Amino acid sequence: MAGGASLGTNPKKKTGPFTINAMENYEAYYMIGGGLNAIGKLIVVLATGILLSKQRNSGTLLMFLGSVLSIIFSLGTLLLTTFSAQNGAQSIVKVNALGSILNPLPYILFAIGLLLFAAKQVKKRQHDD
Repeated sequence: MAGGASLGTNPKKKTGPFTINAMENYEAYYMIGGGLNAIGKLIVVLATGILLSKQRNSGTLLMFLGSVLSIIFSLGTLLLTTFSAQNGAQSIVKVNALGSILNPLPYILFAIGLLLFAAKQVKKRQHDD
């Protein structure tokens, strides 16, 4: 590079909305992302709770259970990862591997519930017509 400067040596150099130094604050990005994720999950729990209270059937029940379990599984994975860090990197990898298998299960429950609910709504509309 010109003048012997290398990438990242000028802390005041901006490259769009992110600076070289801003990228070092990755913890803030993870916190913001986690907060947005939690807000989205809480909205889905609220929406499925309202739906369950209005139309109690297997589809709405599975959607509600899936949305609640997704929060429980996320918190469980977070706690297990935090506590496993005391046992070293291999323990963290094992917990993350287990999380990668378990965390999709609530979404599968939700998807099955949504499919059942949609099928019931289509059948109901065809019967009403």
